[in-house]
Amino acid sequence: MGDILIPSLMVGDCSHSLCVHASRLWEFLDPQDDSRLLHTDLVLLDEEGNSIHAQIYPPLCQQFSALLDEGAVYNLKYFLVRKANKFYKPVENCNMISFTKWTTVEVVLQIPPAFPVCTYNLTPIE
Repeated sequence: MGDILIPSLMVGDCSHSLCVHASRLWEFLDPQDDSRLLHTDLVLLDEEGNSIHAQIYPPLCQQFSALLDEGAVYNLKYFLVRKANKFYKPVENCNMISFTKWTTVEVVLQIPPAFPVCTYNLTPIE
């Protein structure tokens, strides 16, 4: 498994290994031109169910799209941790991950059976 869990991530470059489940993966296209990819987004979960939003910007989208599949588990290294976008946060976390040209992605084949597959927050209706 990874060297670190999501709550331990601090803003800046991260060279620790983070073992995560790619719970969701989607492409965000330009609303004015749906042939133009603005970024690829992921919701990542660690082995304790902590979640974080991740983004991959062009031209790195092509490089990582061949490596990443929704539902798979990966060890990530050499990524950037930054403050979450205050206008769009798919999960409750004050930080987010940005992939860089140095980011490495390694598929985890031996996945523990209790590794979480989804995250959610309930909003009270008042």
